Amino acid sequence: MGNIFTYIEWRGDLTLSQSAFNEVDNLVLSTLCYLDLSGIVPAPGAGEITIKNAAQRYFQNTPVGSDTGRKDDESLQSLLFLLAKSCRYQNMRVSALHKILDIEKSEQFYAICFHVGYRQLYLAYQGTSDDLAGWKEDFLLACMPEIPSQADALAYLENISRLYPDKRLMLGGHSKGGNLAVYAAANASPSIQARIDCVWSNDGPGFQEEFLMSDGYLRICNQVCNIVPKSSLVGMLLAHEENFRVIDSSQIGLLQHDGFSWLVSGDHFIEIRERSAQSVLAEQSIHSWLLEMPMAERRQFVDELFDLMYASGATSLSDIRKDRFRTVAASLPMMKDMSKESLSRIFQFLILFRQITHRLNIESVMDHGKTALDKTVRGKGQRPAGVDNIEPNTEQ
Repeated sequence: MGNIFTYIEWRGDLTLSQSAFNEVDNLVLSTLCYLDLSGIVPAPGAGEITIKNAAQRYFQNTPVGSDTGRKDDESLQSLLFLLAKSCRYQNMRVSALHKILDIEKSEQFYAICFHVGYRQLYLAYQGTSDDLAGWKEDFLLACMPEIPSQADALAYLENISRLYPDKRLMLGGHSKGGNLAVYAAANASPSIQARIDCVWSNDGPGFQEEFLMSDGYLRICNQVCNIVPKSSLVGMLLAHEENFRVIDSSQIGLLQHDGFSWLVSGDHFIEIRERSAQSVLAEQSIHSWLLEMPMAERRQFVDELFDLMYASGATSLSDIRKDRFRTVAASLPMMKDMSKESLSRIFQFLILFRQITHRLNIESVMDHGKTALDKTVRGKGQRPAGVDNIEPNTEQ
């Protein structure tokens, strides 16, 4: 029993022709999608590159173990390094990197295309990055019929379908990336939907109620696989189908959202019967809080909450984590100008969120029977070593 790192070490010597693409491969690729390979992987229609060559170029520009300032990049670098050395992944071609970050529009989008053998493509949609623009867009899921990155996801699917008209398609992503994968598949034309073999939503948030009743979603829903950890919160937000699979994690509470913590045995996840009691209670609490707020007020709440964050000069969650006291102090002038109702709503949300995370953590610690987190499974702090041993690959 391990995680995706141990899976790659165990499964890495088996090519995809020897052992077919599976759910763990899906998580591996949707996790790698978090690593920014801009300038390395070609844009749509501009060619392809193997994972092995992409790793060579990445580590030439980014010293091994260097601090990029982005959360989890060290683990993502380790992941890329392992993939580049494995027979299963090293010659897998990657193409069609498309990235958008627009603070004014609250738009954060990143997608990449993996060529799985000769017949299939896996379109990986990135989840929320460290940028506040992406987090605000996540909150907007609760008050907009379509957020900008959902429109981007559909356009990306349509473009890839035109570029590779003879390929079968798989779509997937982690967190918001899973939501984007499902949204794109559901809104694609019937001809594109007929080419889709599977859509993976790895702890991705849900949708507005109307979406689940749309003709497009009903046509594709049998191809959708929803996977959530036992203490899932993100994957239970908004309306969602009830046929999700619950899997085990080495982490506690909200940290179970981290795909590196998902437990793997062989070529599949460790599945359990049901979500934790506090996960169910958290879902009910957030839904009740949202139902009390009309749609227009939801949008106002999101705008005001993130205006406060931006007022501090922060543009990412990392900026806020570095100095929370400075962030609060810099936001005080704007808080003085806000109405009592707006401030009350923001504080209610923060209190609710704190209560939920606290209860999830306590429940998880009791389930684990310990308070210390098992970091050895996650692989946190393991730096890629021996990058020079990635032999040049002449295949392009």
